[in-house]
Amino acid sequence: MNKIIVIVGPTAVGKTYISVELAKKLNTEIISADSMQIYKGMNIGTAKITDEEKQGIIHHMIDIINPDEEYSVSEFKYDAEKIIDRLLSENRIPIIVGGSGLYVNSLIYDLDFGNTKSNKKLREYYTYYYKEHGEDALYDKLLKIDPVAAEKIHKNNIKRIIRALEVYDITGVKFSELNTDIRKKSNKYDCILIGLSMERKVLYERINQRVDEMLSKGLVDEVSSLIKKGYGKNLVSMRGIGYKEIIEYLEGNTDYEEAVNTLKQNTRRFAKRQYTWFLKDENVKWFSMDNPSEIDKTLDSIVEYISKKIDSISNQ
Repeated sequence: MNKIIVIVGPTAVGKTYISVELAKKLNTEIISADSMQIYKGMNIGTAKITDEEKQGIIHHMIDIINPDEEYSVSEFKYDAEKIIDRLLSENRIPIIVGGSGLYVNSLIYDLDFGNTKSNKKLREYYTYYYKEHGEDALYDKLLKIDPVAAEKIHKNNIKRIIRALEVYDITGVKFSELNTDIRKKSNKYDCILIGLSMERKVLYERINQRVDEMLSKGLVDEVSSLIKKGYGKNLVSMRGIGYKEIIEYLEGNTDYEEAVNTLKQNTRRFAKRQYTWFLKDENVKWFSMDNPSEIDKTLDSIVEYISKKIDSISNQ
């Protein structure tokens, strides 16, 4: 059986520690499923794992493109599966870790991302329309033809809005209807899904603390440096949480204190959305991370659960 382990959960819950310790026990490698950690030079704002935190464990799908380059979910799926298949051929169980729901689901469920071909002229038209009329006008176009997709896509995500409009123009099918069977399990891998949870108050305190640590490590300088290198605020990467808030401060649109408070608030909201996404999946086995002093006990419980699941899969 082609077994893989997937560890999910909200930002700041402790996925890094658990995944590294588990990888050490299983003598395997980790594949990041984080849509922001793919960018080179964006380290502090993405809470990217450090060499020290890796403890010698090889991590993949981190620092793979520049901030101004495009990278789709289907490309992630293709690249990640090459690594997964190589590890499986070595009789090692890959560990996928992340909080980006679409990245995770692309590996464990049958999702249709790439069957609709792109149309360069349509993309150029909508890009021109966006530049001429702004994001609100472009978003309104999507809202009129596909309100379900519009509800799920932030109006700042210009690339995805254009893709949704393009798909509709090419196929006549709404973008929101392409992936209606989003929980159809893929037969390619036997997936052991681990979820890490934390009481909301505790998690939000950890998030606030993490933001403070990012700032003390030089988040403002990191964002400023990226801008000086020519990476503009309209890039998908620079609209990520941790970057767009600091850009507002650097441009003088808000003061420092307000930018920090907004960053913390947006991160807390993001964590809530992550929970909402993964809680929908009944295949996830949840483990509490509420008590830091008992984290090793939690790790032991996860290892025990995985061992039982592996035996169960092997005996099928």
